[in-house]
This record gives sequence, C-alpha cells and structure tokens, in this order.
Amino acid sequence: MEVLTLKGFRDIAPEEALKRGRVLSLLKSVFKSYGFVPLETPTLEYAKILEGKYGPEADKLTYKFKDRGGRMAALRYDLTIPLARYVTENKGRITFPFKRYQIGNVFRAEKPQAGRYREFTQVDVDTVGVDSALADAEIIAVLATCLQLLGIEKFEIRLNDRAVFQEIPVPAIRILDKMDKIGRAGVERELAQAGFGKEILPRSAGRKPTARLKEIFLALEYFGLDKKSFRFDPLLARGLDYYTGMIYEIVVPETSGSISGGGRYNNLIGTFTGEGIPAVGGSFGLDRLAVAVPEKTFENIPFQPQVLVTVFDSGLIQSSLTVYSLLQAQGIEVEIYLDPNAKLDKQLKYADRKGIPYAVILGPQDLKDKKVILKDLGNRTQQRVTVEQLSNILSSR
Repeated sequence: MEVLTLKGFRDIAPEEALKRGRVLSLLKSVFKSYGFVPLETPTLEYAKILEGKYGPEADKLTYKFKDRGGRMAALRYDLTIPLARYVTENKGRITFPFKRYQIGNVFRAEKPQAGRYREFTQVDVDTVGVDSALADAEIIAVLATCLQLLGIEKFEIRLNDRAVFQEIPVPAIRILDKMDKIGRAGVERELAQAGFGKEILPRSAGRKPTARLKEIFLALEYFGLDKKSFRFDPLLARGLDYYTGMIYEIVVPETSGSISGGGRYNNLIGTFTGEGIPAVGGSFGLDRLAVAVPEKTFENIPFQPQVLVTVFDSGLIQSSLTVYSLLQAQGIEVEIYLDPNAKLDKQLKYADRKGIPYAVILGPQDLKDKKVILKDLGNRTQQRVTVEQLSNILSSR
C-alpha cells in the first residue's frame, strides 16, 4: 500500500508548526487588546447553510457529501458563514456589538498549486451589530497592528467601497476582481468575452472615494495608521457576493497575492434571520501570512528543549525524574530520555541530533554526592554541580 497524503493536503512539521504557533499567539494578543473574544464553530455545516452565499464559482469549490443519516453536509468554505449561522442561533444571548475572532481550518476544492492547498488555516476577526465607519476602520487597525507586532514593516492596505460598482453587473465585478491574477489585458479580454463594453474598466478606474471611505480614512489616521500605509483602489472588487460596503486587501512587497482581505457584509446574516444585522470583518490566511513574517520574529522560539535529563540505568529512574520535575517547575524547557536501557552515548547523540544544547547526567556516585553533571554539548565541556546550581545556571542561559 502506498502511504500518501491526499492531493492538496499536507502535514505541517514541528518546526513549521512552532512558527505558526508563534504567529497565532501574537495575533490573539492583538485581538484581545481590542476587545475581541474567541469563538469556535463546527468544521461541518448543513450544505444548505453554505450554498448560495458565496457566488456560483465558490459553490463549485465547496466539499459536499451525504452523511450516514442521509443529510447533505459540507465542510466549511470560510469562517464567515458559520459566524452568521451562530449569530442567528444565539442572537438572544449575544451582546451587540459582538466582536469575535476565530481561528480554524477551511476547505476548498481548488486546483492545488504552489502555496495553495485544499485545507488551510484562516484567521478571522469580525464585528457584528453596528454599521459605522469607525467599526470598519477598527477592523483595519486591528489587522495593521497584527502586522506591526509580527515585524512586517512594509505593507499596503487597499480599500474600496462596493457602492462604487452600483451600476456594474455582478458578473462584471467578478471579472474585475481578477485584476491581480490575470492583469489588465486579461480582464479586458474576459469582459469582452462576457459581452460587456470596454468602457467598464476605465469608468471604474476613474471613480473617486465615497463619503463613507473618506470617513474610514480619517478614522484610520485617528487609530494611528500612517497615511502612506493605505490607499483608495477603485478597481478592488473582492469576488464574494455578500459584500455590501467597504472592502479591502492587504499586500506585502515581494509576496504573491494578498495576505488579508475582507469588508462589510450587512445583508448576509439577514439571509438567515430575516432581519438586517450589519457586520464587518477581515481575515488572514495563515500560510501566506507566515511566509511574510521576518525570521527575527521567530528567533526566540524554543524549537527544542534546553536540556535533556539522561537516565543512567533503570535503578536511577526515580532520581532522574526528580531532577526533571525540579527543572520543569522552574520553567526550564526540559526533556527526559524515555529508554532507561539505552546506553549513555546513545542518549547524548539523541540530544545532539535534536539540537538540545545541554544534557544532565546523574550516575550512582553523583547521587551519593548529591550532585549532577551538566554537559555542554556544543562546547564539549562539563561541570559537576548541585541541583540548585543546575537550575540557576540553566535559568541564566
């Protein structure tokens, strides 16, 4: 049997998972500082919940299947529709404005290519229940703060308003949304093939910011954003059908595509509730975001324990575990070797291969003397110290 992952899916190795964990930890700290609370929703939804919310192209990319009870189910395509469903089910218990963030895997049956997978992690931040330029601007400010904390110094926020496209048919808007992917010539060609006049592109490009966008720009300055970090982009369309107002994308120089996108969607939740509940939000794709994060942000991640406690023989397991527990209680990243029958040389080679810089050796004579050997595997030096001294030495390094 050939053992492989499914096409479009992949494993995330420990080194990469640690980097992603650092990114997510920093993002969560920003979300909480702005008053957003976490939410988790199921990976599976009823297919009818997702169908018809994104547009015909996106509907084709949704994973759907019949469960054992004969019900049509679907893997979530994004985190926004599940949020809308959650608000609908729980609106009597929610305090509005409801400010939530969510981190979770989503699934799209796209053609796999470099950097694009059929399962990926999305990071969403949304405000539900208020329609104001201030709420729009806060979402942008949150995302900009995230990038700054991650050490991404150069980024550009492109903003537009769906009101700019009021006179343009939805199919033409979807074609305009492909500008970054197929270029101006490609957009002109597809517009012509779809039967739209050539004037749509220059007419859209010549539009001015709406009054709402001007309010948002001013609020962004009040939030402390540099005026050079954001701009009006009259051709920015965002392909999903549910956007109704402000839309945005964030791009980073020398990074393919946008690393964040979103906007205002005042009618989406109403498709479930029958009443208008305004909302605005944005999201990061974790893969693209992590690529844009500079290496200096990951410098202090403990990719491996600081020290390995070896086990001299099976008779010294308890003593070795005592040292291990004491170091762990001091907040020191420590690992204990799990095979007491392994030779000491094999244990030290294990530490060396994993990049663990120190090893603790506790032999019978060391136990009598109430001392241990601290071995520096990098410098090939060692010293004999008390357990108290051991803790102090490791804590200072």
